[in-house]
Amino acid sequence: MRKWLISFAIVFPSLLSGQSFYNFRAGFLDRKGEIDSLQLRSAGESLLTSTFDFTLYSGKKDSLKGRVRVPQGRGPFPAALLCVGIETGKDVIAMIEGQDSVILVAADYPFEGEWDFKGWSAVSTTFRLRSMAYRVVPLLLNCLDWLFTQPAVRKDDVTVVAVSFGIFTAAPVAAIDQRVKQLVVVQAGGDIAGVISHNSEKWGMSIPSWLAGWLGNAILEPFEPNRYVYYMAPRKLIMVNAEGDSFFPRFSAESLFEHAREPKEIFWHESEHVAPGEKELIKKLTNVVARKIYAVP
Repeated sequence: MRKWLISFAIVFPSLLSGQSFYNFRAGFLDRKGEIDSLQLRSAGESLLTSTFDFTLYSGKKDSLKGRVRVPQGRGPFPAALLCVGIETGKDVIAMIEGQDSVILVAADYPFEGEWDFKGWSAVSTTFRLRSMAYRVVPLLLNCLDWLFTQPAVRKDDVTVVAVSFGIFTAAPVAAIDQRVKQLVVVQAGGDIAGVISHNSEKWGMSIPSWLAGWLGNAILEPFEPNRYVYYMAPRKLIMVNAEGDSFFPRFSAESLFEHAREPKEIFWHESEHVAPGEKELIKKLTNVVARKIYAVP
């Protein structure tokens, strides 16, 4: 088994290396299809906003659940598609205080199976992540299609925000949909191989870190952020990264930044990597991001 995996790790990346951004873009668009319908259900209301849970149904016989928060009033309002990964999903909407003049959309990631990176289970978990991401990118593109049809949305001010491991789906989505104004990356970066190698011992993988990185890169290559961020230009890339981030260390953030073209900015703050439920840090990061993209004082 181990000998087969090592051979796979050596051969598979070479098969993918000939694929360009345009190959992957065509593949994602082919999987995307049209929106069959999007159903909204009230999930709460305040003096300033209304919140709805949604289910989006794709013509490709797939679906995505999520949440949208809409300011009261006629608008139009700027909008942000929040890609925050598996653990937080649509719950991030409730964690964001303020920003009541921005339409916020977040989705639950449809990960199936057990979340287990210990030992050799890491390989099957990574393959399940790959399958999930192949579903999520087209469905998030569908979400953007829906947003751009809404009268309350400012069509020239739609941002994709990637938080942590949400970068692996957010980067393809923002690069592919040219209507997106900018990509904002919060505590994330590029270099899949380096990130997995860096975290392999922490996650309990039983293979050497270099092999974990090599295998992870082989499996998740279609979602390498460095592959997509180059194509954001002339749209803007804004990065907000933590000096003490243990998941996406400085080399990962710098790798993504270096692969991007102008216009681009990177800002550093002192904190650990944000975890689901850390409301104070989420609030702090939200305020930092809001100042960068909406000129909020």
